[in-house]
Amino acid sequence: MSFHIHPPASEAVNPHHNAAERHNVAWVQRHSPGMAVDGDMLHRLQRTRFSRLAAFTYPRVGAEELALICNWITWLFLHDDFYCDDNDADEASLISLHEGVLAVLRGQRRPVIGDASLLHMLADLRKRMIAWTNPGWLARFVVSVDRYLQATRWEARNRAHGVTPPLGAYVKMRGYTGAMDTVYDCIELGEHLHLDPAVREHSAIVTLQQMAGNCVCWANDIFSVNKELLEHNSHNLVFVLRQELGLTLPEALERAVAMHDAELQAFEWSAARLPDFRHEFGLEMAGAIRIYVAGLRSWVRGNTAWSWETPRYKGCLSMCGHAAEV
Repeated sequence: MSFHIHPPASEAVNPHHNAAERHNVAWVQRHSPGMAVDGDMLHRLQRTRFSRLAAFTYPRVGAEELALICNWITWLFLHDDFYCDDNDADEASLISLHEGVLAVLRGQRRPVIGDASLLHMLADLRKRMIAWTNPGWLARFVVSVDRYLQATRWEARNRAHGVTPPLGAYVKMRGYTGAMDTVYDCIELGEHLHLDPAVREHSAIVTLQQMAGNCVCWANDIFSVNKELLEHNSHNLVFVLRQELGLTLPEALERAVAMHDAELQAFEWSAARLPDFRHEFGLEMAGAIRIYVAGLRSWVRGNTAWSWETPRYKGCLSMCGHAAEV
């Protein structure tokens, strides 16, 4: 099924992406004692190239920061593919895993042999994150991850019961299931920013984050329609619109593209007309806000650029296996 989200004419790419790719493949192998990291999975990992997504969405960060962020993005995709994209997902098992995830992130648990590979990966990520950030950032990141995990369990319950959520609920939850708060946190980590709490709560910044998340998540839904048709996953804006408005699938896809394009225009308009934060927060913090907003824009544009080039959507490629192209 075709659609009409156009790729950005040109988009900055972090020059360290090849090194991040090599590091990422080795990192998955090194920290995956409980995951079947065979030749096929490594091939899928190398084809998907999460390093390119990180390079498009964090084009200005250093080599070590990019490698760390790339590992976190990979962790999110592995979690989704192995534990969430399954109609038979066991909620009790998910809760147990998620309790372990939060305990590792809080420093309350050290993974041992027999624990899920994701916990071993996360212990390494936490150690490296601490070196780049402060306790306040880590505490916020734990909250962001917790929201993401809760949202994935909400989605898993719906899928287990064959429920397609109503449009209003879906739109409210989509940013959480997309882990957008966690990747926004990584803008601060990668750019070494220390935003004032009042900045994060400012209505203009909160609104811009919401619009950026809608652009990213709705684009993801549009690109992944074929993949999620094969997976019988109804948690997709296109399928939600089809149910809500009684549309055919092509009509719902067209409506989703129109929603995405309107939100993208709203995001760009709002990002270009932010208040003069120098008066409210001072010159230094205003400079940090400009960098943060540039990071939001990089996510909006970079996600689309990567989605066009990765075989994850065109070839319906999952870390768990490969479905024939449709």
